[in-house]
Amino acid sequence: MPRKFPLDAVLRLRRMEEQNKMKEFASFERVRARETEQLQSLELHLDGARHDLAERVAGEGLPSQKAQLYLAFFGAQTARIRYQQDLLRKVQAEVRRKRAEMSMAIARRKIYDRLRERFVEAQEKEMNRKEALQVDDIASVRFIARSKGRFGVA
Repeated sequence: MPRKFPLDAVLRLRRMEEQNKMKEFASFERVRARETEQLQSLELHLDGARHDLAERVAGEGLPSQKAQLYLAFFGAQTARIRYQQDLLRKVQAEVRRKRAEMSMAIARRKIYDRLRERFVEAQEKEMNRKEALQVDDIASVRFIARSKGRFGVA
């Protein structure tokens, strides 16, 4: 009867840890995608407003009050974009950190997988060795029985 791998509990723990790290990484990756989308939206909105301003200036001209409103909007929108870029840099740093943690968890799990594979191989090798010894013993017994039978009859 083959023995049970002595580190099965640790292997299960490493697998659960790996799954948790993968979930954390996926969660941060979704946050990164959402924040990137938000940044693109802010930049698109700012570009649209600049284009609108350029059309108004080229077409009918622009009163100074409206120009000041545009400038205030541009300043505020630029500040939002900078904040969003800073937030995105922080999220990307966290994504890199989570990716590294996930890689380490995968590597730790693989170590225990390899240990388990080696254990199973050693078990199989030992069973094959014992089986070969039994076959040799049976062959020896038969040979001795035949040789005694021949010499005893003659």
